[in-house]
Amino acid sequence: MQTRTRDGLVLLLAGVLLGGGLAWLLGRRQEAPPAAPRALDAVPAGALLVATLDLPALRASPAFAPFLREEREIPGLGKVRDVCGFDPLAGLTEVAVAIPAAGESGDFGLAAAGAVQDEALLACASKVIKARGGQPVVSTIGSFRAVRDSSAEGHGEIAVRPGGPILLGGGAYLRAMIDAADGRAAAVGATDTHDEIAREVGEGAARVTVVLTPEQRAELGRELAASGAGRSPAASIRSGGVGVALGPEIAVHGVALCDAEAPCAALGAELRAARDARAADFATRLIGFGAVLERVAIAAEGKALHARVKLSAEEAGVLVDRLASLRGLRQPAQPATPALPALPSRDGSDAPRGDAGAPPPDAVVAPRQRGADAGAPPPDAVVAPRQRGADAGAPPPDAVVAPRQRARPDGGAP
Repeated sequence: MQTRTRDGLVLLLAGVLLGGGLAWLLGRRQEAPPAAPRALDAVPAGALLVATLDLPALRASPAFAPFLREEREIPGLGKVRDVCGFDPLAGLTEVAVAIPAAGESGDFGLAAAGAVQDEALLACASKVIKARGGQPVVSTIGSFRAVRDSSAEGHGEIAVRPGGPILLGGGAYLRAMIDAADGRAAAVGATDTHDEIAREVGEGAARVTVVLTPEQRAELGRELAASGAGRSPAASIRSGGVGVALGPEIAVHGVALCDAEAPCAALGAELRAARDARAADFATRLIGFGAVLERVAIAAEGKALHARVKLSAEEAGVLVDRLASLRGLRQPAQPATPALPALPSRDGSDAPRGDAGAPPPDAVVAPRQRGADAGAPPPDAVVAPRQRGADAGAPPPDAVVAPRQRARPDGGAP
């Protein structure tokens, strides 16, 4: 082989190797990094309710940030950061809460995604269980490690894997969530009805979707019929949802999907009437919701019923704060002065006697207030039996005469 030919083959081989190497490197650079796990990836398909929270967006909102303050506490143990050495929620970006359509009453699951410290979280959960007198047990389920209190079976457990997500649930539903996260079972996705209603609601920092099963829709129809509502258009609802979008204005968008256009339009008319009645209610206006309800636009669009309203950030902050304090507003008002004990009536009951001629129930006459006459009490005054001495004379100086006790059926003296 001539030198020139050999050199050409070497250069060709080198070019092929160099080109292949460059192509391989470029291919590696163009490969997308593994997608970060999403909280929804761990929600099994077929849930009744799915709620999602965009934590960074909520933390940046003046209206919702107070509810995500860093100083969280574990009841009876103190601040989370002091107990665990870190705040497990500080690095989370997304939370999803799900309630299964079937299962035990009270079943639910929570999935959280973001920056997760799996070993530290398991150690913190074990520490909390021990501090409460329990027995922590750590086990491996799929790609997750879970910790539970063996002395309180059925009270829920926490599962986590490196990189997340964090799962919280109990029994069979937690294992269903792990199967969904590991890809062994279907998760809420493009073929799920929750995705259909979520697209109608739109993007939002907070979103809740509800999908009714055929059995639940039938039960709803029976309950509405039993209540006297007859064939209510609400029985046609297949699913519904509401989303909250944050920005210069806070937009709330609710949607209900019906199985036909006519009941959706009828339901819209009923909701508009209910909106007007509630907006005019004094209590609703007192807490500031009347004006907001008046601005809610309700309109049927084919088989979808939409309700929309926008609020300023300041207005939303005030309403959220008032919602948080409603529990305190419902407390019964305390009387200005202590109530007097009820006096037994003649028939032995504790109910006050409805004598039309009797003085007000709070009228009490003390002997020292009768004026200059220090003799016997006035004819209409009756001295309480427990205050009379052995003789039938005037009452002792500290006796209290209660006119409301003077009435006797026979009209005689006490």
